[in-house]
Amino acid sequence: MTDPVASFERAFADHVGAEFGIALNSGTATLHTALVALGVKPGDYVAVPPLTMSATTIAVLHAGADPAFVDVDPRDWLMDDGLMPNVYPDTFIWVSLYGLQKPTFPFHCIDDAAQTLRPHGGSAFTSYSFQASKILSLGEGGMLVTNDEDLARRAREFSSLGYRMDPRQPRISKAALKHPGYQRHHSLGWNYRMSPLVAERGLALMPHVELLKQIRHQCADLYRAAIQGCPWLTPQHVPDGWAHDYWTFAVATDTRARCLWLLDAVERHGGERPYPAWRTTFQEPAFRHLALDGMCPVAEDLQPRLVQFQTNDLQSAIKNARALGRAIEEAG
Repeated sequence: MTDPVASFERAFADHVGAEFGIALNSGTATLHTALVALGVKPGDYVAVPPLTMSATTIAVLHAGADPAFVDVDPRDWLMDDGLMPNVYPDTFIWVSLYGLQKPTFPFHCIDDAAQTLRPHGGSAFTSYSFQASKILSLGEGGMLVTNDEDLARRAREFSSLGYRMDPRQPRISKAALKHPGYQRHHSLGWNYRMSPLVAERGLALMPHVELLKQIRHQCADLYRAAIQGCPWLTPQHVPDGWAHDYWTFAVATDTRARCLWLLDAVERHGGERPYPAWRTTFQEPAFRHLALDGMCPVAEDLQPRLVQFQTNDLQSAIKNARALGRAIEEAG
């Protein structure tokens, strides 16, 4: 019988243009695994953006390393390349925030592509999430891809309880397991493996990936039309040569007060209440010891002004874009 996990890994890796795929149980697990496979250890620094879901920082802490928060670019809201030389990280995790995709990366980078289905961009690892809100939604799960066989083996073994593993196979052969002298564990690892049931769902959805992405773009177009000409709303900038999967359509309001008003106004005009941005990671209670306020002024200013509109359902987006337009008219 064909292993659904192995089949899903191969299908997904082919789709994003990678040699190896390792299917795991969450996007956080993929990031933790990638860091360990790269040799990140306690005392190392890993550069991370503060304006993203906190799992990126949590993975660094799981690896025993220290997160080094790098402020974001004021236009595209992604980690600011110009600030990187001041951080001197041992590695860094680049987040494709809201689906915005930088084309390529240096090899020592981990590309956190949780909010996209972007092609593998030359980094050591690209990490994807299949959590319920993601473009390829499996309820939970993640995929780590790489073109490096040694890194794939390290990732496979760490995420499989430290078993000695073939990087292309998610399971140990029955013949090996039935040998009385078989040595399972040659290192310590975590049980991060993907369930075959989740993999079967992933395989069933793979033929529809382009349609799922197309729906996100259609929804984004509706919101973009609704804010056309509005002087106090600014969408995320897409630099020339970059792509966007629009996991969400995000806009920055001109003031914090306007953000709070807009959340209420969209709902008042018949739309679903939009989401604000996650709090800047180091301003969350669990991470207050990691950094001081004022260290990332751009991210700290942006976060309370960001509004996210859902793009996973076209009919909902039609309703929400109409409500957004009415809210803008109300503001005058």
